[in-house]
Amino acid sequence: MPLEAQTEQIADQNYRTSWYTVTPNRLMATLGALGGEINCDVCVIGAGFTGISAAYEFSQKGYSVILLEAKNLLDSVTGKNGSHLLRGYQISPDNMAKKYTPAGARMLCNLTLEGLALIVERIARHDIKCDLKFGHVTAALYREDVSSLTDRIKAWGQLGHTDLQYISAKDIPAYIDSKKYVGGLYDPKGAHFHPLNYALGVLQTAQAAGCKIYDETPVHEITQGATVRVRTQTGAVNAKFVVLSGHIRIPGIPKLSKKIIPAAMPMLATQPLGTKIAGKILPKGTGVTDTCSIMNYFNLSHDGRLLFGSVCPNIDLQKRMTALFPDLKGIAIAHRWDNPMDFTLNRMPHFGRLADNIFYAHGYCGQGVILGNLAGKLMAEAVSGTAERFDVFAGIRHLSIPGGDSFKKRMLAFGMAWHRLQDSLL
Repeated sequence: MPLEAQTEQIADQNYRTSWYTVTPNRLMATLGALGGEINCDVCVIGAGFTGISAAYEFSQKGYSVILLEAKNLLDSVTGKNGSHLLRGYQISPDNMAKKYTPAGARMLCNLTLEGLALIVERIARHDIKCDLKFGHVTAALYREDVSSLTDRIKAWGQLGHTDLQYISAKDIPAYIDSKKYVGGLYDPKGAHFHPLNYALGVLQTAQAAGCKIYDETPVHEITQGATVRVRTQTGAVNAKFVVLSGHIRIPGIPKLSKKIIPAAMPMLATQPLGTKIAGKILPKGTGVTDTCSIMNYFNLSHDGRLLFGSVCPNIDLQKRMTALFPDLKGIAIAHRWDNPMDFTLNRMPHFGRLADNIFYAHGYCGQGVILGNLAGKLMAEAVSGTAERFDVFAGIRHLSIPGGDSFKKRMLAFGMAWHRLQDSLL
């Protein structure tokens, strides 16, 4: 192959690679693909946020832990995430109170704040360098959205959390330099970070406590029993407990995929914008999500790039970005990638057990950073004999989604098409 063609191929590969996966700040030594047979207390399958959190928590409690990741560790979902740390769920606290009682809503909402605090505490305790920055804005695109934000502030206040602040149309330019936004909600506890560097820091801590990490090791089969046998192509793990983290498909177990709609949501990273432009579009450096029918979310990276995503597959991200920020027309896009998400019909996470010693958690509906980290902790609590908090989530009922993947894709496409009709940005 000519050198010019090789160079173009490499450039295209980098262009289609997550910016996070090319900016790790530490080396991570794994054991590679599993070979042979090994025994442990807990086998964690999947190195997403649920998996890394479970591996960390179980290792800290003194369990022997094996973590299996199907892909290269740097290519796991933690390197493709949207990076925002946000309290709550996809449904508001007042609607949760109607569905799960006020006491249930209070507990569930408080657990998300605990999940956020858990992440922050790990970062501080283990000095994890992951560019954590506090402050998040939910920006209103339409006048009618402003009342939903003030209702949200009131609902969280009724739960005892009075720290959310309303941002008026006059004040929104101090946070976001876009004429599209007419108000907002400021969350001082909300944050964004480098998700892969956080994950690597957590995994190295788990590794130091004895966790053995095997990547490029997809699981082929799970055989249930008092000791669970997890078979891979070149080996097997015999475990007292198994954790299925995220959207895992393994032959021989019930299809958890019936409860979720998987999707790959696009993200991009611009070239570095420079201090002047970066400081102009996001003066305070806060992370942002908006009330667009098809939500946009964005923040600045530590090197001054705009990281921009949307919750709609196959959409023109650059067009949406420049509709919000005309100053970015013509700016080069350095990276594009897909951020995997799982959605449930009731927009709440799906926790549970396949057996007394096999736990799962997925279906985070875009809130996977906090909920995944929290799930790992609650699973470790449950195995240690305190299952009440895990069972709060496990008790949430979920409807099955009929049909296979092709039907779900059509269902998702139809829903997104409807939202795009409501979306004045396109």
